[in-house]
Amino acid sequence: MAWYAGMKITADRLKYGSPFVVAQAALTSNSGNITSATEVTVLTTPSATFEVGRAYRIEYHGLLQHGTVSITDLCYLRFRRTTGSALIRNIQAVPITNKTTASRNNPVDVATIVTPATAITDTIYMTGSYDTGSTATFMFAGTSGTPGLLTVYDVGAASDYPGIATFS
Repeated sequence: MAWYAGMKITADRLKYGSPFVVAQAALTSNSGNITSATEVTVLTTPSATFEVGRAYRIEYHGLLQHGTVSITDLCYLRFRRTTGSALIRNIQAVPITNKTTASRNNPVDVATIVTPATAITDTIYMTGSYDTGSTATFMFAGTSGTPGLLTVYDVGAASDYPGIATFS
């Protein structure tokens, strides 16, 4: 929402001064190993409320590595909500490459914009798994100095984002 000289402050402008953070979590130590196509929970936010008619940007910025030399492999990321492990968005594959040294950190920046089908109060979490043909061991790297960040923003009215996916 843009602010211009002379605009009046209203309750809606104060409440919906987008974008604003509604939930965030930091990965300050390495995640568990991801060694199969079974999803591993990497990071979970505190509980947040998601309102009908609002758009939410869910993003992860961090480091991902796998322990195999001279290979490019695929790690699958998914954003879910805790109740019923409901899928919010399947990010699909993130290619990770290690050249001549194993366990090199690769930057990961993924995001999606979604809107809830109904009002929801829940936690959001991110999972990782690998391609069924893989033999690599992935893990998300994080320290207090270089944390991975899972952040959920309210980015405005859902009508400003035609065609965005809904979740329930």
